Amino acid sequence: MIRFLLAALISTFALTSCAGYKLGNSKPSELSTINTIAVPLFKNKTQEQRLASLVTNSMVDTIGRDGTYRVTDAQQADATLLGTINTVRYNERRFDRFDSLRASEMYMYIVVDWKLVGPQNEILASGQASGRTNFTIEANQQTSRANAFPDAAKATTELIMQRIANGF
Repeated sequence: MIRFLLAALISTFALTSCAGYKLGNSKPSELSTINTIAVPLFKNKTQEQRLASLVTNSMVDTIGRDGTYRVTDAQQADATLLGTINTVRYNERRFDRFDSLRASEMYMYIVVDWKLVGPQNEILASGQASGRTNFTIEANQQTSRANAFPDAAKATTELIMQRIANGF
């Protein structure tokens, strides 16, 4: 019985070792030498206050949760992630039942241009991410929008992390 289990275990490892799968992170080949990333404060081209710090903190949290890279300061980093928040857009999702001109639920999009820069200022990866969330409009629309920013920032930074950690 033990020999049978041992033979089954060995054959399982032998067959899966040549299947092309590997355990651990799957960095893109162009980022295989990068282990640490510095994340300076993102630039904010919108009129939304505190959005740059919110998106930057969300990016640091996302990198930490993913575990593919470590966040460090600029002097010790293998690469630096630079980001610019270009726009915040809103689209209506659902309208008030009694007033078709008044939105009761909206989508929020945060659009960020980003680039991962190496130590000699060469661009290792770049792109644009547009994270989306939806929110219900309460009595104070400005408060409703402000409460939706963390979700939209998280969605945006997760899209950036998918690209630099997995290549897609």
